[in-house]
Amino acid sequence: MKPERLDYAVDPGPSPGTWFFRGVMRLDSPEAYARAFAPVLASLDRVPEITLDLSQVVFLNSSGIRAFADVLVLAREKRRMVRIFGSASVPWQKKLASSLHGLFPEFEMRIDR
Repeated sequence: MKPERLDYAVDPGPSPGTWFFRGVMRLDSPEAYARAFAPVLASLDRVPEITLDLSQVVFLNSSGIRAFADVLVLAREKRRMVRIFGSASVPWQKKLASSLHGLFPEFEMRIDR
């Protein structure tokens, strides 16, 4: 039996609080996203700001959008700055920015990579 191949990755970056997301994020359930995002949420206890690079995420389902919203809500509660980088070549990322600004107007999203 072959091990299940993940179509996505959530990897820490070179500096604390930096996270790189890649691939097709079509996880099966909110619980699956909770497991994938657990290290990101935990990092909010250790750093004053986090950077989330979504520029290599080609698809994100509604549970994934909810998972990012949860990151922003927790960051707001902990008074952490959030920067999100996206790609102009991925149309849904512009919509994500406008949707998430309602939850956390202070976060910064750059669609320029």
